[in-house]
Amino acid sequence: MLRSLALAGLVFSSVVAQSQEITLANGEWAPYLSEDLKHAGYMSHIVSEAFKEEGITVKYVFLPWKRGFEDAKDGKYEGSLIWGYNEDRAKDFYYSEPVADLGTSLFYQTGKGIDWSKPEDLAKYKIGGVIGYAYGIEELEKQGVVKVERIGKDVNNYKKLAAGRLDIVLEDTEVGHETVSKLGLSDKITAHPKTLKSRKYSVIFSKKIPNAEQLMEAFNRGLAKIKADGRYQQFLDASRRGEYKK
Repeated sequence: MLRSLALAGLVFSSVVAQSQEITLANGEWAPYLSEDLKHAGYMSHIVSEAFKEEGITVKYVFLPWKRGFEDAKDGKYEGSLIWGYNEDRAKDFYYSEPVADLGTSLFYQTGKGIDWSKPEDLAKYKIGGVIGYAYGIEELEKQGVVKVERIGKDVNNYKKLAAGRLDIVLEDTEVGHETVSKLGLSDKITAHPKTLKSRKYSVIFSKKIPNAEQLMEAFNRGLAKIKADGRYQQFLDASRRGEYKK
């Protein structure tokens, strides 16, 4: 029995070792992920370097979030990045160790103000979000307590907010500030100082892929290595300095 288990382990290790290139579905979420940034953004860079430590090269395919997720779920790609945990997704994917711990801010029209202390207080507001994104209030959405109008591109949400068609746009703090600045709306839109509960994000691996668990384990080992040698922090610091902009 032990000999069989050992042989099985060798087979699985060989499968991973021979997977010289894998493809992950990626999406636009600057400054973390973007086809227009060096290394496809610092978070993509972290993922690539972690896999590289285990002899695996990553190819990214940039797609709308919903399509990338569905294609990965169907096994067209080995997985996707980066995603917050929820039970529905976990039915179809294995989750890596977290690669990011991010907070969600409430962006609103400057001067209007948002009165809230807990997520349930947001029920009275017209809220905009993006299809496929997790903001930490999904359970309240399911219960019908809070409604989030989700669309395909975050840029359109900020335009609607500036025009008064939304009260709040939910977005990662750094991402939101960068988008508002790019749109020239910094004088019209601001972020509430209180954020929603931070969310951990991971690389997800499709259970339709035969060696998905082994790929996940390889990535976790590589991630631990680049955290230990300081590269993880170096990439983050470089992004904050704007060094990933082409």
